[in-house]
Amino acid sequence: MSKEEISIEDVVSGQVKMEYVDQLELLRENLSSNSFLNNKSNKKELLKLVENLIDLMPVELRTARFIVREQQLYLKKAKEEAEEILANADKESSRLISESFVLQEAVVEANALVKQAEQEAILNRANVEDKLDTKLQEIQLKFDELNEIIEREKSNLRQPRKISEPE
Repeated sequence: MSKEEISIEDVVSGQVKMEYVDQLELLRENLSSNSFLNNKSNKKELLKLVENLIDLMPVELRTARFIVREQQLYLKKAKEEAEEILANADKESSRLISESFVLQEAVVEANALVKQAEQEAILNRANVEDKLDTKLQEIQLKFDELNEIIEREKSNLRQPRKISEPE
């Protein structure tokens, strides 16, 4: 069987000898010895073992690994977009709340101005009514004086005239 024909089911059922398990055991043995890591020439050997392991992996595992990485990148991007959307929503919410407070303050201020204008209108109307009442009283007094004059003159007209004797 070639590497490309090995399926996950074959590996799980144990029908296929797993060369990469042997390679992993060799890698574990080499890593557990301190002298192996201290030697720089062994670094190349270690990299070769890892490359062999990657080559021995079935296509399905490499594909699955690729899919998992793509999924992680997609999820990371989606999370970043979600965070950006939430941040924008928070900013917009703050702006709307701020505008709401400004609107509330404007309504309160407008109501105060309207109330003040109403009070000033009431005061102005009272002043105008007082002045008008004073003027009407003055006119009434003038009419009363005029009526007295008219009555007096009428009375004078009704009195008999004195004829004076000639001298």
